[in-house]
Amino acid sequence: MIVLAALLMAAACGTSGPSATASDPAAEGSFALRGTLSQAIPPEARFTWLPYVLITTDGTVVRQGPVPAIFPGPLLPNLQGAPLSDAGYDLIVERARALGLLEGSGDFVPAGMPLGRQTGSVELRIDGELRTITGDPNRIIQCITTPCDPEPGTPEAFGTFWAELGDLGSLVGSELGQDTAYHPDGFALLIGVEPPDDSGLGRQVATWPLDTPIADIGIPVGNELRPRCGTVAGEDAVTLEAAFAAANQLTMWVDQGGDPADAVSIAVRPVLPGEDPCQELFGVKG
Repeated sequence: MIVLAALLMAAACGTSGPSATASDPAAEGSFALRGTLSQAIPPEARFTWLPYVLITTDGTVVRQGPVPAIFPGPLLPNLQGAPLSDAGYDLIVERARALGLLEGSGDFVPAGMPLGRQTGSVELRIDGELRTITGDPNRIIQCITTPCDPEPGTPEAFGTFWAELGDLGSLVGSELGQDTAYHPDGFALLIGVEPPDDSGLGRQVATWPLDTPIADIGIPVGNELRPRCGTVAGEDAVTLEAAFAAANQLTMWVDQGGDPADAVSIAVRPVLPGEDPCQELFGVKG
């Protein structure tokens, strides 16, 4: 398992911390590395933001693939998963170490960074612990000549690492396999959100495919009992994925046999390992 390989490598390098085993409960069923963006905007506006990159504990790199540049776009993102070897994960950890990002507090946000600007956060498991480093994802060193290497432990070092996580093939080479379609274990739903402007195109009304009525899913997170945030997993998630694949951003949903005038708009976010979007964004267990 990829986390175990990273733990053994870190121990060999003399990293301090508790010993780890293959049955480390903190790592099971979660992620080995996750890069996310954050910004001081309402959580509803961030609901569909997925990780910049995520590596599961079984060594799958999950990223967003390209989508057609059309409106309305597909309701679901184009998730791709590629296998990463243990040696490939070791290379990522060693790159973070070489850039001086595993020392100190882990805060590499540059002084004077404007309020409200996006920040990047990278969580990675090393030696049984989840380390978090933060910084400006756009802080890239400007070079006139090569080699172009940032000074370790600087905001530019963080920006360089962030950019390299977005191009893992260049960082780990053949240790990263080919992308294939990635199917999440569940979906988080924001039900009753303000629908996007249809620009006069009109809205498709689709039949809700689950036996559970739409009104019975989720917990209110806004004013006047809407919107509601809820999570669907298991066989219901498989059913929803098929229905969502045929929908777009303007699709409205109504229960089987319901009045199309009662259709609601639903924002959809795949749930990836280690995530609980309703809890993380709104503080509710959906």
